[in-house]
Amino acid sequence: MNLKNFQSHISTTILQRGKAYFDEGAVSILDEAEDGIWCAEVEGSEVYSVEVELTDNDEIEGYSCDCPHDADVCKHIVAVFYELKDRIKVIKLKPKKKKDQALSFSELLKKVTVSELKGFVELYARNDKSFKNQFELHFANKDEKVDLEKRYSELIKKAIRSSMSQGFVDYYSAGDLSGKIDNFLDKAKDAFENQNFKDASIIARVALKQLVEDVIPNADDSNGDIGDTISNAISVLRSIAESELCARELKGNMHDFLAKELGNDVYFDYGDFGEDCFEIFRYLSVQLNRPEAFLSFSNRSVKKRTEVWADNYRAEYFIKQTILFFQETGNTPEAEKLIRQNMDIVEVRRNVVNEAINRKEYTEAKELIYQGIILAEKRQHPGTVSEWQKTLLRIADLEGDVIMQRHFNLLFAFDRSFEKEYYQKWKKTFAKEEWEAEFGSLIQKIVDEVELEAEKHFNNHWWSKNSALLNRLAPIYVQEKHWYKLYELVEAYPSLEVLLNYMKYLAADYQTKLIDLLFPALLLAGDKADSRSGYAQIASNMQKIIKLMPEGKNKILEAAQVQG
Repeated sequence: MNLKNFQSHISTTILQRGKAYFDEGAVSILDEAEDGIWCAEVEGSEVYSVEVELTDNDEIEGYSCDCPHDADVCKHIVAVFYELKDRIKVIKLKPKKKKDQALSFSELLKKVTVSELKGFVELYARNDKSFKNQFELHFANKDEKVDLEKRYSELIKKAIRSSMSQGFVDYYSAGDLSGKIDNFLDKAKDAFENQNFKDASIIARVALKQLVEDVIPNADDSNGDIGDTISNAISVLRSIAESELCARELKGNMHDFLAKELGNDVYFDYGDFGEDCFEIFRYLSVQLNRPEAFLSFSNRSVKKRTEVWADNYRAEYFIKQTILFFQETGNTPEAEKLIRQNMDIVEVRRNVVNEAINRKEYTEAKELIYQGIILAEKRQHPGTVSEWQKTLLRIADLEGDVIMQRHFNLLFAFDRSFEKEYYQKWKKTFAKEEWEAEFGSLIQKIVDEVELEAEKHFNNHWWSKNSALLNRLAPIYVQEKHWYKLYELVEAYPSLEVLLNYMKYLAADYQTKLIDLLFPALLLAGDKADSRSGYAQIASNMQKIIKLMPEGKNKILEAAQVQG
């Protein structure tokens, strides 16, 4: 499973829910913690932590979520898959394979006479039909009678059939088939480079059509090779469409081809192939001044809009594309009409809000945002609500509205986890003489909230008041460099993880006390360790402690001897 084909490995219900979360902006945080390890937070009924491990080729090696869902993949994980795909999305074109011993072959070829070479070609063509076909295609421009499209169609069909077993391309055959079709597409790229746009277009169209219609629905493309090859073909078509040197007639043929092919839902059911092709179709519709064909197709698709997630998502996509088309063709009245009719689509409303902000029409922008928040709350889309609130903060900064700056910066500083950027922005809104009282009020408010939580969790032994205070207050004390207060929190909840996390801040002033707390914590960790890796981790932690606090070396080594 990888970022290009995960949709085909996940149930439709979970996929739809995860895509809806992604569209709502529920993935609030996504960072690469270390090479290939991505950590995310996803807003649901609570905030859940998701971890995804990727290879360099975007293969999904592993994933986890701390939500209570007991299936292999939950909607939060799917939302992160979509977020990663959107962030990392790159069309990977495979490099040509280097031929072995190219120099020796070149030297040999120089010694072969024209007569000998022709004789060899004739003999080899009689014995190898595939070579004969390749030779005829390579020199097809020398024979006007050759139907290049028919010939490439036959060859690609033959390659597909050779990779299929009982109408299906298995995991191992998918890569082989992808390599065969990529060889044809290499010819298309060469033709494009030589401004032979006709041949390039024919090869790319034939490859795209057959792979999408005949292969991708009947293949195990877990490694994403076939998907990459389809993207490769689309990339060739895009290059031709955007070339100023390509004849208008040929672009018209490509436009007709796309109009016909996009009527097949399979383009939109697997990956982003439909969307990628449709954007080329829109581009050509603008360039060729063919509004009727574009609007006819788009309107048919928009009419399919229902409450069904997949239909609704697709219809919204075509609405946004149609708005772009009207804007690109200068049909401002129709664009504005369609925008007004579809303000419930977040992206449409976002663009209108940004335009109002750019015009400095802040009152108009805020009214649009407040309406958007109401819609998002009705749909239970907290990620979208958060997005709108951040836009309100952006407007507050532009207007110098201190009250709103304080409100939203404080909200986002403590919304899910501590965000020091928003905390610092909130702090800067206060004068020095105001800050001490404001800071005290903040700390007291947090303490009071934890006290209320403690009452609710009175009989829950897994919940700890000291842990809750540490999680809420420690980041603030670190920002303010209140080391005494931080030490009090750590002393009240001296787990090994907590001590290791905060010792870098406290070592200078509390080295002896920290060592006294670390000694029993290390002993406890040693008692719980039950593997070589567990003991290795404890040893690594000891080395870090000794390096940071060398005066406690003997005490730490004593803990090691006790465990030994």
